[in-house]
Amino acid sequence: MSDSTQNFDRLARCYRTLEYLAFGRDLERARFSLLPHLKEYRSILILGEGDGRCLEKLVAIAPDVQIDCLDLSAAMLARAEECLGATPHHVTFQQANILATELPVQNYDAVITCFFLDCFTNQQVSEIITKISQSLRPNALWLWADFALPDYGFSRVRAKIWLAILYAFFRWQTKLPARALPESELLIQKHGYQKVAETTYQWGLIRNSVYRITAA
Repeated sequence: MSDSTQNFDRLARCYRTLEYLAFGRDLERARFSLLPHLKEYRSILILGEGDGRCLEKLVAIAPDVQIDCLDLSAAMLARAEECLGATPHHVTFQQANILATELPVQNYDAVITCFFLDCFTNQQVSEIITKISQSLRPNALWLWADFALPDYGFSRVRAKIWLAILYAFFRWQTKLPARALPESELLIQKHGYQKVAETTYQWGLIRNSVYRITAA
């Protein structure tokens, strides 16, 4: 959960430690395993990048790609920029609230939203998807990673407990407005995207997917 209508500045320095304590490196694996899909792409939008680990890996995989990185938290953006250091790159950083920001029309070949949409309500997610869709070129990819709720069994019970803990913690720390996991995957597909790859972690609590736009 790296962005929302509130600010994550106070968590910027400890976010990686908290993540590792809770889930080991599975959130990293969910992010990083998506990135080879973007090796040949030219222009990429990253929303809610967080502390820069995913961005650093992407720049290493595709050093010539143009990346626009938007995050509400100035502290997170600073850590992301620090992560790149003196590495040559073509990255712009913008502190912005996606709900109040206009994106350029048909400007990107791909978008990455990792542990980002879980910070919003269903209505807000639908608005964000519409905004992103207008900014993507035909045949663009959407790389998505987030928490998920398995369909049944012990894994579903476990996920409900973890999600209750996570939302309570982020409401306390950031005044996060969302109270439950939005139906992000369903909403993405309703907007004309087809899932072309998927991986799960932590007994289904963490999932990543690659989507390709199929509707004009």
